[in-house]
Amino acid sequence: IDAGMGIGHHPHRFNERLFYIEEGQLDHDDALNRITGHMDTGDVGQFTEGRRGMMHSEWNHGDVDTRAYILVYSTDPVPPQAAFHVLKDADAPRYDEGDGGRTKELVGTKSPLKVNGDIRLFTDSILEPGAELEFALGAEEGGLASVRSGRVRVDDESELLPGRTLLAPPADEPRTIQLRAEEPSRVIRVV
Repeated sequence: IDAGMGIGHHPHRFNERLFYIEEGQLDHDDALNRITGHMDTGDVGQFTEGRRGMMHSEWNHGDVDTRAYILVYSTDPVPPQAAFHVLKDADAPRYDEGDGGRTKELVGTKSPLKVNGDIRLFTDSILEPGAELEFALGAEEGGLASVRSGRVRVDDESELLPGRTLLAPPADEPRTIQLRAEEPSRVIRVV
């Protein structure tokens, strides 16, 4: 979203959205439920639409363009109320993963952000050249790996460049996908 621009009020209902602010900032305004909030770089905004739904707008009042990674998923059961929460960048757990990898956990067992849908893991990892990540998916779990910068080799077969996303549909058996950075890289993973 360009600096000084935004998305006007529009309706949503029954889903939940996570806005991960990769760069810039956004202001949230849910006119239907009188809920407002702000997200800065590195924050995750959680938009719970609830049964009533929301009539929201997102506006970039900042001086730089905003880039957000957005996940949309269904809620089951549908929460009774609309809500807006922010996991601040400083409050997201970080840990070393593998040799040369540093991971920020947005949703998962270590994160304080609890979602109302079947998102089991949402991470942002910074990888040094040669660093490897294991992307473990259980039986019936699907996932995605989105390269935000750098180059990442998948299972020593294919290569993902910035803006490319690997989609792994659910499978009967558990599996592990190997991700290896060919250069300094950043990868978002979701299960």
